[in-house]
Amino acid sequence: MKAEIIARKPPVTATPEARIKDVARIMAEKRIGLVVVVDKAQPDVAIGVVSERDIVKSVANNVDTNLPVKEIMSSPVITVEGDEPIWNVAKIMRQHNIRHVVVTKGGKLFGVISIRDLVSEESILKSLVEYGVPEEHRPSAD
Repeated sequence: MKAEIIARKPPVTATPEARIKDVARIMAEKRIGLVVVVDKAQPDVAIGVVSERDIVKSVANNVDTNLPVKEIMSSPVITVEGDEPIWNVAKIMRQHNIRHVVVTKGGKLFGVISIRDLVSEESILKSLVEYGVPEEHRPSAD
């Protein structure tokens, strides 16, 4: 299964100048965990992302939510091409400790895959089991 099949909805985007509180409101209204930040001149190129974690961290650190979202966005953006196998998408998410990955097609913004997307459908889980490479797990050194 390919990434483009799972990332079928267009991503929710905002410009770098959008206020943090407005992006947080969009996330709450649309019940999403990530907004892709794009430049007005190139709305099909991701220049950053803002996640729920970014919003929570900014509130916890008393960041003025009237500031532009560019102040808290994560950049560079971790992306995968639409033809990427879904098991590799899961691996990339795990390697980078992220819950969302931006999907592109031909280098242009296409969609977003969330961890929820990966676990929500039985066929995706079967695909991950079938193609995933098991890793040896050791107790942490903590």
